[in-house]
Amino acid sequence: MADAIGTTATTATRYAFQSGSRVSEDKSNLKNEDFLQLLIKQLQNQDPSSPMDSNAIMQQTATLSSTQTMQEMIEVQQEQFALQMRVSASGMVGQTVTYTDDLGKAQSGVVTAASFAKGTPVLAIGGAAVNLDSVSGITKAAPAVSSSTASSSTTTAPASS
Repeated sequence: MADAIGTTATTATRYAFQSGSRVSEDKSNLKNEDFLQLLIKQLQNQDPSSPMDSNAIMQQTATLSSTQTMQEMIEVQQEQFALQMRVSASGMVGQTVTYTDDLGKAQSGVVTAASFAKGTPVLAIGGAAVNLDSVSGITKAAPAVSSSTASSSTTTAPASS
């Protein structure tokens, strides 16, 4: 049984079924525990006259480690992307945006709020809830002129005598 654990998940899954050990539900993805259980089973059941190659064990362990590291990096990148989308949506509040509605027609309006309850941020524009990925353009909203600013800018000329 020196070749029971191959380099692919299919071979390892086949061995797991033959040896009666537990494998993950998704047969194409082995978890750490599954890999270690398969390795232990292989070591327990190996032929003493033909022991398992230590280079093969090291290669399989290194492959598992690099796969785990890549999966962790993917998860971090997904979290960063989700955070970037939230920051972008927050920055659009108060801005005039152009978006494509459900009928495929271009619309525009001022973003009054952003919601992060779903995967993709949702913007409140007028009475519509618009997914962030439907936005096609942003323009800076014109600054509102307040009455206090307007009255302070007017000056009265002194009366001449």
